[in-house]
Amino acid sequence: MTAIPPSTQIHSMFLNTNDEIELARYGLRVGSTLGTGTYAKVKSAFSEQLLHKVAIKIINRRKAPSDFQRHFLPRELAILQQINHVHIVQVYDIFSYGSKLCIVMELAKTDLLDYIKLIGRLNEDKARKMFTQLISAVDYLHQMNIVHRDLKCENVLLDKNFDVKLSDFGFARVIQTNELSHTYCGSAAYASCEILQGIPYHAIPADIWSCGVILYIMVYGSMPFDDSNIRKLVRYQLEKKIHFSRYKTLSIECKQLILSLVEPDIKLRLTMTQMKNHDWIKGRITSVNQQDSIGKSL
Repeated sequence: MTAIPPSTQIHSMFLNTNDEIELARYGLRVGSTLGTGTYAKVKSAFSEQLLHKVAIKIINRRKAPSDFQRHFLPRELAILQQINHVHIVQVYDIFSYGSKLCIVMELAKTDLLDYIKLIGRLNEDKARKMFTQLISAVDYLHQMNIVHRDLKCENVLLDKNFDVKLSDFGFARVIQTNELSHTYCGSAAYASCEILQGIPYHAIPADIWSCGVILYIMVYGSMPFDDSNIRKLVRYQLEKKIHFSRYKTLSIECKQLILSLVEPDIKLRLTMTQMKNHDWIKGRITSVNQQDSIGKSL
């Protein structure tokens, strides 16, 4: 069983005075840095218009790769402006000044990965509540022919009530029925075997796989697969070598759901409808912590 890797150390990046003046014109009083990347940062701020705190994603177009600006960024902005769901981070405003593009959005309390690192694995009732909220958001996207393509615990934010708010649509795109994707997206630890094999893939079943990895992390507090060696990772995925610890109480229904989501054969992998109607999701639990032959130990 693979431990969740420690968070990457984030070095503080502060806005210069001109940035703060520009943001103030939009009624935003900038606060602390929440995260930074190569060409973007996320800051907290107080919105004088909304009268509460918000998060601002600030993208520096001068530093952003041309491929990102031509393809991924326009897709993200178009999607953000058409989605509205209780379990997706709400976007309040999008504006530009100079070389900076700003996305003003709902401020979360934490993300799922940090939450699990803090309190450990979730009991099944809490996991069921959060997972049901997550798949309601993913289902909403899929109904609109939108695939997320980067579902992972870091992108599952939690608000002050610890309700799910799905975020980060940088890899999201609109797809056509039966359209195949060719772009490698997301993190290897959450990626389906067909993506890691580098073959054209159906993006909706790939999102379903990622949901299965997230559920495993929720209930076990660890990663289902070791992603340090991609070739070995794919082999374990294809051979269904996923470890279920005998020392951690878990219902048979939950194990069965996880295995049905991280199923290498997409024809056998659960659909969203099947997942929403699964016994575990519906709370129909018949047995807990029995020693069974489901799954194989790594």
